[in-house]
Amino acid sequence: MKVSILALATAVTPGAPHVIGGNSEGAIFTRFQEITCDQKHSTIYPNTDDASGIKLGLRTVPGNIVDPPFYRNPLDIVEFNTGKIGDGRPGHQTIYKDRGYAMFNVEGQKTGQCYLDRSFTFNLNCPDDGQTIVLEGSSMFRCETNLKVVFD
Repeated sequence: MKVSILALATAVTPGAPHVIGGNSEGAIFTRFQEITCDQKHSTIYPNTDDASGIKLGLRTVPGNIVDPPFYRNPLDIVEFNTGKIGDGRPGHQTIYKDRGYAMFNVEGQKTGQCYLDRSFTFNLNCPDDGQTIVLEGSSMFRCETNLKVVFD
C-alpha cells in the first residue's frame, strides 16, 4: 500500500478535523500526495515531544519549527504513534534519514520504505456548515508499506 504523510495545521472551528489531544498542528495520512476539502474531518496526529508508549502523535528530530507551509524541517527522524496497531492504524513507527528514510516499528523491524517529498504545499479554505476550516501545510513523505492504513 502507498501512503502519504502530510504536515498539517488547521484552524480549529466547530466541525474541524478530529484532533487527537486537542492540538491543531500535526500530521494526517492520505492515500495520495494531495489533500482536498474532502479530508477536512480527517484525524490529525498532533505534534508532540514524546510519542513513546501510549502517547499519540508525531515527533520530529530535530524539532525545528519553521514557517508555513512546512512547519517542521529538517526531517531527520520522524516518529509517529497512532495507538495500537489494528483497525487501520499503523501503530508506532519511526522513519530515519540515516537509514535511507526506511520505516521501522518499535521492535526494530523494517515496515516500509519512505521517500522524502516536500514538493506539495496546500492552503485550503473549506466551507463547513457556515464555518470555514483552514487546512495548511505540506507533504512530508511518500511511503510504501504492507501496514494496513484506513483513511478517514
